[in-house]
Amino acid sequence: MDFRYLKAFVASVEQGSFSKAAEELNIAQSAVSRQVKLLEESIDDELLIRSTKHLTLTPKGQKLYEALKHFEAETTNLLKDDERATIRIGIPHGLLESWFQVLLGEYYKTHDTNLTIAVGGLQELREGIEAGRYDLIFTPFAIDSELIKSQAVLDENLAIVSKDAINPEKLMNYRWIIYGPEDLLLKIHRKMPKRVIQVNSITAMIKLVKQGIGIAVLPDHMIFDQKELRSYKKDTLPRQTIFASHLRYRKAPEALQTLLSMLPSP
Repeated sequence: MDFRYLKAFVASVEQGSFSKAAEELNIAQSAVSRQVKLLEESIDDELLIRSTKHLTLTPKGQKLYEALKHFEAETTNLLKDDERATIRIGIPHGLLESWFQVLLGEYYKTHDTNLTIAVGGLQELREGIEAGRYDLIFTPFAIDSELIKSQAVLDENLAIVSKDAINPEKLMNYRWIIYGPEDLLLKIHRKMPKRVIQVNSITAMIKLVKQGIGIAVLPDHMIFDQKELRSYKKDTLPRQTIFASHLRYRKAPEALQTLLSMLPSP
């Protein structure tokens, strides 16, 4: 169904004649009459009863007019509502609990934008921004495509952490506290130890290490103020760069532009 037919129908009803509807739509009267007729033919029913001086709605015409006015009002409200004022952000749990909270503190000193922040796994975040569910995500990999652009924002130095002294060359002797299948300890050793705790919370991981229950691998920005923890460097620990990946808007929302401008460079 051609949307022009619906516009011609609504204008004809509200103006009371095809001629006045034509003036409103800035098209010929014959075009308005023809479009309304085509609309009626498409549904095989009469919507308007014509006379030389007036147009009268049939029962079906009345129902269609009311539905179209409701649709118009809803559409107008939707288009006027600047949903892009809310920035949708996806981020790993650890970054949200440490580095990003500091950044947000600086951002909200001068800005008042609504943010929706969702924690997700790396694959989930990638799929989310590719599907348009996020405006901005933070991951340890860059995405460069027609839809998405990335910039490096943070270098993470990784360390093995424990409460008591350990031998970093014999990690299999200790209980591992890991976040999930993407945990950094699993990148060091292909073999999983017999004693493992998996917990999807960086805060809980740190608390468990503090209790002496096991060891973990964490980025330095998550443990810099944890004075009671011991940390060990290993050459086999990968060094990670965190990237901010955002949608390639033709004109990005002002809030997103501002947030991106505040991101550091490693």
